[in-house]
Amino acid sequence: MKKTPAELTVMKSLAFLAVVFQSALLYIMNHRSPHAEEAIMMGMLFHFVKFSAPVFVFLVGFHMAQQKEAIHYRRYVSHKWTELMIPYIVWSFVYFILFSSHLHASEVMKQLVLGEAAPHLWYVVMIIQFHLLILIIVPFFRWLDQKNYWKSFIIVSAIIYIGFITFISPIVQSESYIHYVDRTFLAYFFYFCLGGVAAYTLPSWRKFVIQAIPLNTFLFLSLFIVVGYELFISQSIFSIDLTEITYLKPSMVLYVTSEIFLLYGLSITIVQTKSRLYTALRFIGRYTYGAYIGHVFFLHMFAPMIPTTMYSMLQAVILFLITTIASIGICYMVHATPLSLLLIGQTREHRTLSIPTISKLKKGIPS
Repeated sequence: MKKTPAELTVMKSLAFLAVVFQSALLYIMNHRSPHAEEAIMMGMLFHFVKFSAPVFVFLVGFHMAQQKEAIHYRRYVSHKWTELMIPYIVWSFVYFILFSSHLHASEVMKQLVLGEAAPHLWYVVMIIQFHLLILIIVPFFRWLDQKNYWKSFIIVSAIIYIGFITFISPIVQSESYIHYVDRTFLAYFFYFCLGGVAAYTLPSWRKFVIQAIPLNTFLFLSLFIVVGYELFISQSIFSIDLTEITYLKPSMVLYVTSEIFLLYGLSITIVQTKSRLYTALRFIGRYTYGAYIGHVFFLHMFAPMIPTTMYSMLQAVILFLITTIASIGICYMVHATPLSLLLIGQTREHRTLSIPTISKLKKGIPS
């Protein structure tokens, strides 16, 4: 597999931070009583960071397109089971204990299969489906590359996807079992295809993303106004429900796609600066999956400690910062323990202090 471009690590970290901020905003909206003007601002910010799942899917598509060697399916699936599903199952049971008092075995199985143990776990159920289809996806990507059909492919994919989303948009708002289509790979396949296109046409992709920034910024701001308008005309400003905001409607598809282009350009810029921000995002990128599935636990642990007398927006920001630091920090510590594979899907990291470090520590010990 080719070396992963540095900007993808930055994008992954930004997507993780967006998830945590969404969760913080949701918690404050649902458990505190923000004023109407604060609720409006939080709704707008929620839309602004509502790009995480499509970006993660984009990144999976990119990585899968980088598969150049022969695929050993059983080995690949076993690796993904260890990396993704074992932590998913462990954390699901943590959330069963946290959120549910009495669950029957059938209900536990249903929530495991559908990713309902916590609000964010549906993503794991959806993304594993792409990995299971690798034997179809990778040869198809290679065929597209041989025929140089990428431009036609992404245009056709976009048309089909918009049509599909237009069709299922009313369904995902219903209460029937059909609405679970929102956690199938079909509901996000366009972003996956976009990632594949980016991987195979990387130099052209980077050039296009950078050149499109002025026009795309205008497009993004216009779509931001549109999706915000749709939110506020569909709900009362005194009872905004952020859980009703869905990726699966045509305007959000256009909005999120535009935001992916902007994020990619921003990520390239961050990489080029080689600043402390880049260093921090690289570190966060090592633990995004473990921190992603565990962050809701830490959020609910620390949320009661935040004074309710503060402005709701300030509460959300503080909760976001504490949850981010706790999630990444705990993952870093767990990575050096035997629990690493169970909780964050990574093999244990054996850390040793370097000789210069030990010498410094000894100098600091009083005799």
